[in-house]
Amino acid sequence: MSVQEYLEKHLLSRKIEEAVNAAVRAKAPDPVLFIAGHMRRAAPAVITRVRARQILDGHGAPAVEVELHTNKAVHRASAAGAGAPEGAAADAAGDSGKRKILARAVADAVRVINDKVSEALVGMDPQQQAQIDQAIMDLDKARHKAELGANAMLAVSIAACKAGAAEKEVPLYKHIAVLVGKSAATIPVPAITVINGGKHAGNGLPIQEIMILPVGAKNFEEAMQMGSETYHHLKDIILEKYGAESCNIGDHGGFAPNISRQLLRIEEELGSEGVYAGENWRTASTS
Repeated sequence: MSVQEYLEKHLLSRKIEEAVNAAVRAKAPDPVLFIAGHMRRAAPAVITRVRARQILDGHGAPAVEVELHTNKAVHRASAAGAGAPEGAAADAAGDSGKRKILARAVADAVRVINDKVSEALVGMDPQQQAQIDQAIMDLDKARHKAELGANAMLAVSIAACKAGAAEKEVPLYKHIAVLVGKSAATIPVPAITVINGGKHAGNGLPIQEIMILPVGAKNFEEAMQMGSETYHHLKDIILEKYGAESCNIGDHGGFAPNISRQLLRIEEELGSEGVYAGENWRTASTS
């Protein structure tokens, strides 16, 4: 193939001319860099491969991390943490056995992502989030997505979402807002864990997490300040009422007071102490 035939086949002469004209109109100080970026944007992004690997999360437990490659860049997903193993095998195993079950599950998920998921997604447009998510879910026909695992599926989905935002050249939160049909993006109210129980702590509290939501804050910065100050003030209350041993920290960063089945009334305790008025707060819990 001659040079001229190659140029005509790929319409390069026209595309280069368009890029040069765009650089002139923009009065680009670095025309070569501008033209390179213009040409790069002109080529549609496609997924070229997906690669997963096992990492250790903040608790030292095996988890899945994903890199999604396009013809333009590589996008790494946030690591998806794994939950505690469940089922008859997990019930019969001790702590060491459960860790081995979890490690095998993560290794299986990595293998499936590197083979089946990567093959299914190659060639897809990363901006088509719904189609990508459906293709991932179609690979796992098991009940509760037990074959691939919801966390591993989520890691791939997040990586694709980042790639889609990059292709649109918009922040990730704006890309997500468009995907869910929201014209105006709002920052959510943070849910701050202050007390741990259940499987997340060694106390007798049946609730795994008690969280506070600073709904009275004017903005996110103030909400985080309220949460931080209240968290540390709560420590003083627990220290006074239950002793220093009740200030131990649970798995997710909340205090783990040994209060059996009594529920610490957070709004009442903190409101009466005058840190922030009770109407500024809402509480939530998981069990």
